[in-house]
Amino acid sequence: MRLYLIIATLLVMPLCQSCDSLSASFANLRQSFDKSSTQVGGYTEPRKLTDSEAALFEKYVAKIADVEYEPINVATQIVAGTNYRFLCKGREVKADGKRGKKFYATIILHRPLPDRGKPRIISIERKKR
Repeated sequence: MRLYLIIATLLVMPLCQSCDSLSASFANLRQSFDKSSTQVGGYTEPRKLTDSEAALFEKYVAKIADVEYEPINVATQIVAGTNYRFLCKGREVKADGKRGKKFYATIILHRPLPDRGKPRIISIERKKR
């Protein structure tokens, strides 16, 4: 009987140690999650554009309605596709080619899931300086 208790103890001890390390891992994960400012369904923190995001911006946003836009940063939101929130420097371009007033703008571009359509601009909001 003693032998069985010793064997059972030896078998259970590693499980308890792995439980402790597993609990510590979950505690660390929760702590890092709590520090994160991104919420489920929310936008990520603003960051520099990747090459693919810059190409997307260039194709769909760079020049719209006599205004040139230059992206500063981007935040993304996963929906049925991806929303890109670009913070941009904007500048009006007049019909004669002269450059006009400078401003900042937030542009939201939605890129749907594959085979669900083309990317489209959801909103453009000029910011006051």
